[in-house]
Amino acid sequence: MKFAFLVHPISDYTGELWDLAIAAADLRSAWGNDPFRSCSLLRQAMRHAMEAAGSEAGEIRVVDNITGLVSVNGRPSEGRIYEIPLRAEEFLANPTNAIEQVRTAAEQAVEWGAEIVGLGAMTGIVGAHGTWLAENLPIAVTTGNSLTVYAAYRNLLTACEELDIDLTQETVAVVGIPGSIATGLAGLIKPHCRELLVVSRQSSPRALKRAESLGAELLTDIEEALQRSRIILTATSSGGAVPPAKLRSGSIVLDVAVPPDVEGAGINRTDVLILTAGLSQIPATMPRESGFLWFHRGMIPSCLAETMVLALEDRKESLSLGQNLSLAAIERIGQIAESHKFGFGTLHSFGHPIELSRLTEFRKTLRRRRSQGGGIVKRSTSLLPTRSASLLYQRHINPILGHPELKDVLVKTFVRGEGMHLYDEQGREYLDFVAGFGSVNLGHNPPQVVGAIREALTAQVPGFAQAAVNPLAAKLADELVAVSPQGLDQVFFSNSGSEANEAALKLARAVTGRTAYLSCERSYHGKTLGSLSVTGNVSYRKPFEPLIPDCHRIPFGDFEKLEEQLETGRYAAFIVEPIQAEGGMYEPRHGWLREAESLCRANNTLFIVDEVQTGMGRTGNLFACDHDEVSPDVMTLAKSLGGGMMPIGATLMRREHWNKAYGSLTQFALHTSTFGGGSLACAAGSAAVDALSNEQLLHNVNDRSEELKAGLKELCNRHVCLKEVRGRGLLLGLEFHPLPKQAQRHWAGSDSWMGSLLGTDVEAILSTFSVLYVVQTLLDAHRIYTQSARSNPFVVRIQPPLIITSEQVQRFLSAMGETCEELDRAIRLTDNLMARSVNGRLANA
Repeated sequence: MKFAFLVHPISDYTGELWDLAIAAADLRSAWGNDPFRSCSLLRQAMRHAMEAAGSEAGEIRVVDNITGLVSVNGRPSEGRIYEIPLRAEEFLANPTNAIEQVRTAAEQAVEWGAEIVGLGAMTGIVGAHGTWLAENLPIAVTTGNSLTVYAAYRNLLTACEELDIDLTQETVAVVGIPGSIATGLAGLIKPHCRELLVVSRQSSPRALKRAESLGAELLTDIEEALQRSRIILTATSSGGAVPPAKLRSGSIVLDVAVPPDVEGAGINRTDVLILTAGLSQIPATMPRESGFLWFHRGMIPSCLAETMVLALEDRKESLSLGQNLSLAAIERIGQIAESHKFGFGTLHSFGHPIELSRLTEFRKTLRRRRSQGGGIVKRSTSLLPTRSASLLYQRHINPILGHPELKDVLVKTFVRGEGMHLYDEQGREYLDFVAGFGSVNLGHNPPQVVGAIREALTAQVPGFAQAAVNPLAAKLADELVAVSPQGLDQVFFSNSGSEANEAALKLARAVTGRTAYLSCERSYHGKTLGSLSVTGNVSYRKPFEPLIPDCHRIPFGDFEKLEEQLETGRYAAFIVEPIQAEGGMYEPRHGWLREAESLCRANNTLFIVDEVQTGMGRTGNLFACDHDEVSPDVMTLAKSLGGGMMPIGATLMRREHWNKAYGSLTQFALHTSTFGGGSLACAAGSAAVDALSNEQLLHNVNDRSEELKAGLKELCNRHVCLKEVRGRGLLLGLEFHPLPKQAQRHWAGSDSWMGSLLGTDVEAILSTFSVLYVVQTLLDAHRIYTQSARSNPFVVRIQPPLIITSEQVQRFLSAMGETCEELDRAIRLTDNLMARSVNGRLANA
């Protein structure tokens, strides 16, 4: 169904903008492909705009065609925007002429084939709010005011949610009574606010009647209203009603008026927020071929959106007419618009999307004022955020992981965990094969660890009491010493693996008097400054260089290189992982760790074994170095030491080393951590050590490892996308071949949304497409959560909780087999198509 929409120039400049919008389609198609043509089109549009500005007045013209609109049920629509060459003051000065112009434009629209017309041009004075036109034209008529009210109301709710405003505790002023939009807004808001003020230019009988029907106080002094309220909705028909200088600090103005009631393109004050309310966002699936939709990035006046929605619904009925809008009709048209995926939750200021930094700063302003008694803070009783967790994550934690294009594809929002399973916001269950990169060895929320934490809370143990004896820390240290390799009998507690390694590196300098460190290529020891300095991943180190000097690396498992370096006598420590998990699940040959220990002893270099990820049962023994019967000078732990519930790290060392570094009254506090050895963390740690030392659990690790390895080796023999499986216990890695070069080059040249996320090194990332595909497919199609190895993106980590069952192993192998079969097929198809195609067309076989 076709529609028409009538507009008028708001100022002398908007006519020129319309002309620029006419050229937008050509300009958009050329931009980025031919910059010279784009510049030429822009110059032509500017000349056209200048010519139009000097053209003869009184000519109604079509300024835009909106095509390609399709409803959710497949109904098509198209529309035209007609410009009536009268400015706002000309409408007010001569309403009779204005009505005649509107009728003429509507008749032209009927001739074109329109079956509904939207009055976006001064609806408050044209034909009794559209009623006269509806009665005298052979076409349905709408002012669009109902959806405008709904959109402004939704904008208010969004602003309150964003800014933690409790609307039930606020005084709200609505300016523009007895106008239909202002009255409709007041009617929707009244049940939800503490006090409602309605503002009219004069105390007319109609204004008094409206105020009485709303149960609101009527004011005729706008400045009084601004002083008594901090939330102002303004919808006059003449503009310029709200002086920004008179706003109280912390005020929010939602401006629905056209022309705007708050003048200008912005104000200098940062303690008030001006929002352009009444806008709608067209569905993302609809094309923006029209210059108007493209220029405004899909955000349109809601009066136009209402016209579009009625056309998509094929509803040839007059709506939103007269001075009294039905609240039921307002809510109904809003629900219909939302069913078509029109959006009302994006906040704009002076016509532009509001900057997040501006919103955040204003939120801080409100918080400061409220803390000083200037308002009421809305408090949440919910454990989870009331707003979208993905949105908050994108804003304040990691914009990449929270990116809208990644939502529910590569990234999920998990709200619950139990045993082997994670659950998303919709309650869907996922099998966890990441286990928090080894932090969740006992599964999610293990009962024994939960019980220990509850017992500690019930006993009201002190959380932190520095320079005092903590019984829970003492208990955990005693238990760790009892199960650790020979010679380790002192424990330092921290909060993470990176901190545990920092403590180990500092200890080595204090004990040996040397400053250099030796580690391995591909290694990962953490991202704090010291641990990063000995990490082997160049991409992690480079942005932060220069790091700690005199840090060197050798190939993992290379005896000759290790011997050559240690014999220089320059190294305080050699730090090594028994298995390089982040590096791609590489394991040295059996006996190499024992040789490394001997070389370190012979050269007075501390031998540090990093068991942050390999420890606590992950490899089938409580510690991975036990497989080689190694007794290091220092061993670091973290991740699953907290039982998957609490952050805790531990650095275990030989007593003689601790004594040399810290063994006096002047030295014992040289290395401390405020939160290291906290009571709840140690309670969780003791329960975790007890559970993870269980022989039956360790047997399960080895049995399930054999099943996984056998199944994955079979898959490697069957699928061309797979290279090999590596690792020990339930710390396995499945390596994929890079995506073929031809396919990489093809996708690198595609215009994809991923381009904005991939950065400059597109081909390098695209080479790992196979792993991205597998991780996404397992997550989306099979509800199995996996991740790649960060330092080797060709490797899918296979690192489930140690409680995994044989049935769950078989489910994983089946899903991986199906996914690899799909991937093989896709690669063969892509290769075949590219090999047989020339300039996008299939060549003869």
